[in-house]
Amino acid sequence: MRAILTFARSWSALAAARSLGRKGIEVVTGDEYGCSAASFSRYSVAHFPYPNPDREPEAFLDALEEAIRAHRPADGQPYVLMPVHKETYLISRHRERFEPLIRMALPSYGQIRQVHDKGSLALYCAGRGLPTPRTVVPATRVEFLAAAETFAYPAFVKVRESAGAVGVRKVADAVAAIAAFEEFAGSLGLGDGSWPILQHAVPGDDYCATFLFERGEPRATMTYHNLRSYPAGSGTGVLRETVKAPEIERIGEGLLAGLGWHGVAEIDFRWTGGDAVPSLIEVNPRFWGGLPQAVEAGWDYPYLLYRLAVDGTVARVDPPASDVRTETPVMGLLATLQEAVNDDARMEAMRRSFEGLKGSYVRGNRGRALRRFMREFPGTADVPGRWERAKALFRDHRRSVSDLFRWEDPLPALGVFYPLAVFLQSGRCSLEYLVGEGRAAVKSPR
Repeated sequence: MRAILTFARSWSALAAARSLGRKGIEVVTGDEYGCSAASFSRYSVAHFPYPNPDREPEAFLDALEEAIRAHRPADGQPYVLMPVHKETYLISRHRERFEPLIRMALPSYGQIRQVHDKGSLALYCAGRGLPTPRTVVPATRVEFLAAAETFAYPAFVKVRESAGAVGVRKVADAVAAIAAFEEFAGSLGLGDGSWPILQHAVPGDDYCATFLFERGEPRATMTYHNLRSYPAGSGTGVLRETVKAPEIERIGEGLLAGLGWHGVAEIDFRWTGGDAVPSLIEVNPRFWGGLPQAVEAGWDYPYLLYRLAVDGTVARVDPPASDVRTETPVMGLLATLQEAVNDDARMEAMRRSFEGLKGSYVRGNRGRALRRFMREFPGTADVPGRWERAKALFRDHRRSVSDLFRWEDPLPALGVFYPLAVFLQSGRCSLEYLVGEGRAAVKSPR
């Protein structure tokens, strides 16, 4: 038994490699980069390089076909291709090239485009009464500019086809919305059919509903809550826990069932909890960043997908509840540090106090101004309060399981050098480069 996994740099690919490897399935990994977490795993029997699937799609397809042929089991054992990231779209579009060589369980390319494109997803949901934030899907630049002037803020400007929270900008007014629109359109070469959308920023926390479907029928469903995201407010989840969310799962199952879905998918929601109606935000028509959470909590999606590809069917699974938490190395820590130091109200109080000091200082009341500032500073800085908040935040990490580190499979820890190298090369902690989106890639799958 053997499987090929792509995008080996990701913690999702590593989670899949470990899942399959523990079941006795040999794993072959592929990526643009040799220094990738899954390729270092004890369960990876071979690794192959491929060109960037966005910039060189034909070369990518050629390299993948060559690897499939080269690693085909000689004994005729089951052989499955499991794309992990957005190369899923390209493979699905050219599935007839690979289906004679290897088994797959993927949705059609048309289904993928229906939900991956944030504009077409918003229109699809609106037409079927599914709860989504108010969204403007402009046909022209002029239409966006006109809508921005009367839109309810705060809002998000989003590139229609992107992943990993790249191409998403939270804006507070029309000026900021138009600036983000112009920046995305200009830097990514967007135009008719691909203009960024404008979407209302609904309140609530991030919830991620995950699914495995068999020809329109649900076979596995679980939801996790993002306790931390990086960057805060608009980024990807980096500290997570499994939760019960039947209404979220009902909405998600309704969307995917209506499309006749086959394979895995993850749907992002915003929800304030209780009896409030969750808002459907976007769909990942493939494996997702929080896959380690699902696997650790008992929903073994990689193995279930493998069995679906091999057997053509799987039984419905419903594991017992789990209180496990998982976190992304480096990014989880950065998210907690960011939340610990950020306090908008107190930062504004400190700013006003400092401005008052400057104003009084230049008017000659230097001694009095400085004494007043020193009296106010402890209250505005709130060092004891911030320390207590930091301790409470870090307690969330005590029961968390790392997406990366395992004593029985230690070498993938070397994969952390890839994001660190990317950060050093780009000069910033940029998800854009990690996930091959935005300026690091072209704007849409081919």
